[in-house]
Amino acid sequence: MRRLLVKFYKKGEAALLSHRETMRAMERALRRSGLPLAYTAGYHPHPKVSYSPALPLGVAAEAEYLEVAVEGDVDPKEAREMMNTALPSGLGVVSIEILPPSMPRLSRWTRYGLYRVEAGDAVLHLCLRLSGEGGGRLRDALERLEKETGLNLKGSYITRTGIFASREEVLEEAPRPVYFYRGSDGRLEKAGQEEDPVGE
Repeated sequence: MRRLLVKFYKKGEAALLSHRETMRAMERALRRSGLPLAYTAGYHPHPKVSYSPALPLGVAAEAEYLEVAVEGDVDPKEAREMMNTALPSGLGVVSIEILPPSMPRLSRWTRYGLYRVEAGDAVLHLCLRLSGEGGGRLRDALERLEKETGLNLKGSYITRTGIFASREEVLEEAPRPVYFYRGSDGRLEKAGQEEDPVGE
């Protein structure tokens, strides 16, 4: 059995799909991809798939992930093309790669979500912990960001641009400054300060 990592985007009207609706669309595309999917046992078998943390409704995404188990050889390029023909407008597969056995499972490394907040001419970058201590809701983080910056963020366009395993990875990829939000105490701090506002 092998594990594949599927990277996909969610934009436009597809941002209004719920997490469950997105899962259904991706699983339909997986079934039509020609991949030798591995299935669960029982009366209602379904593909062995796990997803990155759910997006809030209305938030777009440039780099979401799902991990799927397969049995046998695969052609990632052909599978990507087949999946894209089966997906609705606004959902699309960017890449499919075969994971090495040493790669941790998706649920173990999806710790931080980076969001681009576009409000008029202003573009801000906000990071939340998605799992473990220090997490928080995007809604609360946006309210705090609005107070901190004095900008009106109501009606802003929000995109999750990536998911990362560590704060260091976020800082390597994201334009500065990055606002880190800690839900446990509602703190919001810019990257580059001595104290790590989120921790590991």
